[in-house]
Amino acid sequence: MATDVAAPRRRSEKSRAAIMRATRELLLERGFDKLSIEAVAARAGVGKQTIYRWWPSRHALVADVTLEYADRILRPVERTADVTADICEWAVGLARALTTARGNAMLRILTTAGMEHPDTAARLRAGFSTPLNETVRNRLLAAGHRPAVARDAADAVVGGIVYAILTEGRSFECSRAESITRTVIDGLGLG
Repeated sequence: MATDVAAPRRRSEKSRAAIMRATRELLLERGFDKLSIEAVAARAGVGKQTIYRWWPSRHALVADVTLEYADRILRPVERTADVTADICEWAVGLARALTTARGNAMLRILTTAGMEHPDTAARLRAGFSTPLNETVRNRLLAAGHRPAVARDAADAVVGGIVYAILTEGRSFECSRAESITRTVIDGLGLG
């Protein structure tokens, strides 16, 4: 006699979208520290077990939500004959994105979540920090700069802008991103 076996439950796209939306909203309203799986479940209209079936922790859920937005920030540096102008334009765009309400919240959340959970930190580096640095590094390499110099300049440009925005928040003047970038490139003789 054959026995009917139920097919394994599949992720419901509607539930996933509701969970992601609820998490995004609650992060903006409460911040990372006050975000709870219970609040996400209530707002999304799902059970806590549904969230834990898909994400093993609050950190993993937050990483997915923030990395979803990070894709909108990660963009290549244009390539013209003026490498300094190209990177400056990219840097100002990065600063504009990270000083919006959503972008600034994402940056703070990425920083907090990454500091509290090593696995999340690795995912966030791979999905956000490393691509930012590689974007600048790759543009400098394409312009013929040595790999070590391109790496260090990318660290200084991205780090200088991100650190300043973390320190100053949304009051960071985006024009300073160009100043930071020019200072690094001029100081290293890359221009």
